[in-house]
Amino acid sequence: MKRLLLTALSVTALSGLATAQENDPPKHLRFIALGELPVWEEEFREGVRVQKDSAPGALPPSTLTYISRGNVKNLRLSLRTVSELVTFPASSEAMVLKTGGVAGKEWIKSRMPASTLSLGVLFRDNANMTWEKPKMLMLRDDADAFPVGRMRFVNVSDSVVIVQMAGTKAFGLSPGKTAMKPVKVGLTAIKVGYKTADGGSKAIWQNNVKVRRGERVQCFFYKAQGKKPREAVKFTTMPETMPSLPRAPRR
Repeated sequence: MKRLLLTALSVTALSGLATAQENDPPKHLRFIALGELPVWEEEFREGVRVQKDSAPGALPPSTLTYISRGNVKNLRLSLRTVSELVTFPASSEAMVLKTGGVAGKEWIKSRMPASTLSLGVLFRDNANMTWEKPKMLMLRDDADAFPVGRMRFVNVSDSVVIVQMAGTKAFGLSPGKTAMKPVKVGLTAIKVGYKTADGGSKAIWQNNVKVRRGERVQCFFYKAQGKKPREAVKFTTMPETMPSLPRAPRR
């Protein structure tokens, strides 16, 4: 009788866990691939000047495949552009994006984030500078972690970057780290740079960032391509409103 009771309790507990997972909100993710286009090179083909094909790993794949709720779906990826939302069930343990279709090669994989809204920051391996082995920094992107009226700085370069922002004390940001600062509605002057190997610093971008009511600002630093780039670090910034999450499907 005791064994039957324990078995019944175990089945009930597992059933309750499955029901809780089904009722939990799904996980929504967006992605941004940070990098530059390959240097333009041309060649003649049958007397016509055309662009040379990019070397393997010079660009991230333009289309990735993933499975959501048992359905095969595609995700389009463009450099320095935040992707559309992809959705995974709450019960998913891993996030997998593939090239070449559902039976293709695994391009990036990670544990499913805990947040209902996350941003996957994709970048090249800073040592080999190839998209064939991408890296990813997964960030919480929900309103609690990153509310409107804030500017978030994300450094996936291999250098310490320096941020000077009006109304805020200048600060440094090590590789792989993030920082968040309040930003007012309107224009905010900002200057960014990085620490050089000789202990000095080099500015890479200076301008006013315009922020409208209800917006927040994403800011990214990433490593420049090429053997001897003029600037070792690149910077891009994008104000945005909070992403709208799709409604959960009716049961």
